[in-house]
Amino acid sequence: MTRNRLFLLAAAMLTTSSLMQAQTSYEAAALLDTDLGGTARFVGMGGAMGALGADVSTMGTNPAGIGLYRSWDLSMSFGGNWVTQRTYSNSARNRSFSSYGTMDNVGIVMASKLSNDNMLRFVNFGFNYHNVKRFGGKMGMSSNLNGLSQSGQMAWQAFENKNVYASDFDYNSPDGFYQKNYYGDESIGWLTLLGADGRLIDASSKDGGNFYPSDANRYNEVLSGGIDAFDFNLSFNLMDAVYLGVTLTAYDVDRRLESTYSETFYGGDYTLNNYYLTTGSGYDFKLGVILRPIEESSFRIGVAATTPAVYNLRDYNSAIISSNIMFDEFDDAGEFIGSYVESFKMDTQHKDAYGEDCYTDYTMIAPAKLNLSLGGTIGTSWALGAEYEYSNYGATKLYYKNGDENSIMNQHTNDNFRGQHVLRMGVEKMFAGSYYVRAGYNYISSGYKADAWKMIPLNSVQTNTAYKNLKSTNNVSCGVGYRGDVFYADAALLYSHQTADFYPFEDPHLEATSLNRNLLKGMVTLGLRF
Repeated sequence: MTRNRLFLLAAAMLTTSSLMQAQTSYEAAALLDTDLGGTARFVGMGGAMGALGADVSTMGTNPAGIGLYRSWDLSMSFGGNWVTQRTYSNSARNRSFSSYGTMDNVGIVMASKLSNDNMLRFVNFGFNYHNVKRFGGKMGMSSNLNGLSQSGQMAWQAFENKNVYASDFDYNSPDGFYQKNYYGDESIGWLTLLGADGRLIDASSKDGGNFYPSDANRYNEVLSGGIDAFDFNLSFNLMDAVYLGVTLTAYDVDRRLESTYSETFYGGDYTLNNYYLTTGSGYDFKLGVILRPIEESSFRIGVAATTPAVYNLRDYNSAIISSNIMFDEFDDAGEFIGSYVESFKMDTQHKDAYGEDCYTDYTMIAPAKLNLSLGGTIGTSWALGAEYEYSNYGATKLYYKNGDENSIMNQHTNDNFRGQHVLRMGVEKMFAGSYYVRAGYNYISSGYKADAWKMIPLNSVQTNTAYKNLKSTNNVSCGVGYRGDVFYADAALLYSHQTADFYPFEDPHLEATSLNRNLLKGMVTLGLRF
């Protein structure tokens, strides 16, 4: 089935729902991607501490790790982040740089010793605030379009909208448009309306609509915000051989995207500005166990599972389109007189970029996760950890605010996303009883299929056509640490490299722009154990 046929099938099935929507598979997937973060020790070891335990960050991967504590722990982590993004298209290279600070972790573990001899030795409680994802970063790209255009996607949607919904909107009559607020019509998508407002499209033809073939384009975006997590942990130590734990995690979501897209073509140009905000909250549960199968050995095996996370979200979106179009003028006899340029503009905002002019409430169910880990010490100076984690991006589900499943978008998600594999490895060496050096590696595979694409339903208020097919991520980290009788301090340095294919709009003939994202992070953890 071609992309257009799938698009048409989705549009036809959406006629059964009167609910307009903003979310797409890509907005959902943006909330699934996570950073390597936590304490400096955790980051320095590549996050491979699920079986080693005894670090406050492990309550977010394997809750049983808190069961290894034998004393109280207070910690706070903070750092700086420097992000460079480079794009490579068929005609240009662009580089963008941004920096920001983060409070990476604030945590406490309360260890309660019950016995030296009974089965239950310790019952521990923990709380940890940490960053799951920071969206900070700027990106820019430009390319030659060779006759393709974002307005082609607008024209195709306008043409299919008339076929599917039998809309009464006259795309060729400026006077007819202003007689009705078509942005409130639940059968007409806003991308269609922006194309009509900018006089960029003509939906009267039988081949999918007319548009202006473009010569070149440019795209810039600024991402900000993040996902914060609040972990509440309860864990148990059974005979210093079996450790059990459960964590309730509450999430706070704030993701902001501001983008500017422009095209130039013979006889004019246009610019589309998009403002997009996702806010909301969610929760999940994590269950974990760590086994020490050989009494004389420190070797440990960890198993943990994360339930599907439930997010209640709200998307705000608004857009501004402005265009300059050249028209030919003829006299009554049909003789060419000359050309003139007319400007058009439509602003969907009534208050501000994140005002009450357009928002969509919905529920997202993120996929479950499975974590397997190994860890142990060699002698008294070496600690080693390794772990594997799996989740299936394609299992992500979206639901309308009335509880109905968004079956078309969920099918699209299943068709375009796949399982993600995460591998973490870390090593720690102690010197002179108090000083440590660490190194780690973290690999994250892509959760996107190679030919994934962004579907915007015909009646959607979504007007941001750009999307990224993220590829693998490689994280390399190192760190140092000091442990005193009470006070401890750790520092870590993380380098992260991720690649992606970027598309400013959907067209099967559009060549991908290569995107490289590099993150350099430095961080420090200060803590007390007593």
